[in-house]
Amino acid sequence: MEAMMSDDYVDFPYLKRQDETYFVRLWSPPKSVETKAVLVDVHGGAWCDHDRKAGYIYDKQLAQAGYAVAAIDFRCGPAFQHPAASIDVNAAVHWARLLARHIQARSQEVVTIGSSSGGHLALLAALTPYAAEEHGTEIWAKDEWTSPQSIDGSVPAVGVFWAPVDPAARFMYAKALDNQLGRRLMTNSVAYFESEEAMREASISRVVLEETTARLPRIWFAQAGNDQNVPAEIVQNLEQVYRTAGGVFEITTYPGSPHGFVHAGGEASQKFITDLVSWLDAIFEARSST
Repeated sequence: MEAMMSDDYVDFPYLKRQDETYFVRLWSPPKSVETKAVLVDVHGGAWCDHDRKAGYIYDKQLAQAGYAVAAIDFRCGPAFQHPAASIDVNAAVHWARLLARHIQARSQEVVTIGSSSGGHLALLAALTPYAAEEHGTEIWAKDEWTSPQSIDGSVPAVGVFWAPVDPAARFMYAKALDNQLGRRLMTNSVAYFESEEAMREASISRVVLEETTARLPRIWFAQAGNDQNVPAEIVQNLEQVYRTAGGVFEITTYPGSPHGFVHAGGEASQKFITDLVSWLDAIFEARSST
């Protein structure tokens, strides 16, 4: 297995799809710190852009707080279309659960986190945790490529950051913007979903109302208070639907902050990371006591 290392992380392949291999960047806690659990970080980029390096600001600090963070590459548009990315997230969670056992993390459960479109994908995967690739999946486990008979992408909780949880509604919003941002969002949405029908199908509210049979994971939603990318109404709709369905939906708003504000650093960025660590600690402490 080919690996690339730094003092803070190691890059190596974790998933194979036919002739394509996908890498994970694994951020590990300091050697003197017990690993609390494994997190899977799903990057954003309007379903088409960026890679496993995107969340380094919070991935590194989560590792310092005791979490092993698996920041994943996965199939994105325009080369691949819905639901390829969320299916890969399920495979990543399945792989990460094996990793948690291998590194003897305190908790054997895995939690997903995701920024922007990555938050949408993390939620979609969590609500359809057994969706798998028809042509098979190979994951790296026990120093070899293995093909699991089934995929289990279930998680007890999802951390969601300023995510477009209704792709169709966000597409219509982007169309109305009539500016460079709107055109980029529209182009990427079509590149990944191909049609407005597929965008509607991928709405998290629709999945909760019409498809979900698994237990609803807890959600913590970090909302940018001045988000020109994701309208607050989209998030508010999901919050209402999720709570009505019996799910736990916590939301923290960062007043005046733009979309993706964590990458700019500053007071709001640090507060977000502190809030995220506190939420994760509470999740795993509660799970360990049940």
